[in-house]
Amino acid sequence: MMDAIIDDVISELDIVDGVIQDTAKNYRLTASLDKVFKLFSVEQAKVLLPQINSSITAISGISDSYFLAIATEAMLKRFDKIIESSKVITDLRFGLKGGMFVRGGQIEELISQFGATEVKQIMAKAVAGNVGKREFVKQMRGFVTGIGDKPGISERKWKQFAYDIYQQYDATYNKKLADEFDLKYFIYQGGLIDDSRDFCAAHNNKVWTIEEAEEWKDWTPTKGLANGEFPGWWEIKAKDIYSVPSYMGYPGYDPFFDRGGYSCHHQLGYIPEELAFKLRPELKK
Repeated sequence: MMDAIIDDVISELDIVDGVIQDTAKNYRLTASLDKVFKLFSVEQAKVLLPQINSSITAISGISDSYFLAIATEAMLKRFDKIIESSKVITDLRFGLKGGMFVRGGQIEELISQFGATEVKQIMAKAVAGNVGKREFVKQMRGFVTGIGDKPGISERKWKQFAYDIYQQYDATYNKKLADEFDLKYFIYQGGLIDDSRDFCAAHNNKVWTIEEAEEWKDWTPTKGLANGEFPGWWEIKAKDIYSVPSYMGYPGYDPFFDRGGYSCHHQLGYIPEELAFKLRPELKK
């Protein structure tokens, strides 16, 4: 990507004595970076598509194994048909069809957008501040490819992109299977670490119902305290325990797919009624 930026854009900049000039042409070149990133995204897609497909297949396989382990005999008779249907639906949700990206789909949009805004901002500052060409190239290379142990934007964005896509795919896939099998209970699983969120601490490793999860969009630490959800050793991190945490209180939040908010590591492990009643007897009325 750096070679494309240097060859297609930087070489065309108005430069005097090695200093990038504050000219209209240079600002127009800054805007042209969109074309460079579009070409870059196409090349990256060619490399990433096989990896995404193989990883999604692996995720599906893990989910298949999980559901087979908790399936009843009646569920097994319907399993193969539902698995295939779920794969089609989840592929379309994220913009995949027949092993290819769907034009305008979610994955294609994410690939084509990341990084472009940040690089354009760096270039715009260089133009406005009359930065030297050599210094500008150094800044750009550091941002895109990294410096020393600090990863560049490509590595950081791709890792986050891959994690988010796979997490969403897994959540969507499992929710579809749960809907088809009419599973109304699940275990909020994933464990806790030092920087776990209050919401995750309150729900970790416990059995919950679909109805309870639908109320999570309004969850606050105060409600967690009132319902005795927190482990006795947990120290609440929220400064405002009466408000919905910012990591969950955003437009479009869906408890079944977003769980504890942005980049949440937890998963919903759906279980049949018999097991739910055994693990949480008070559910049986």
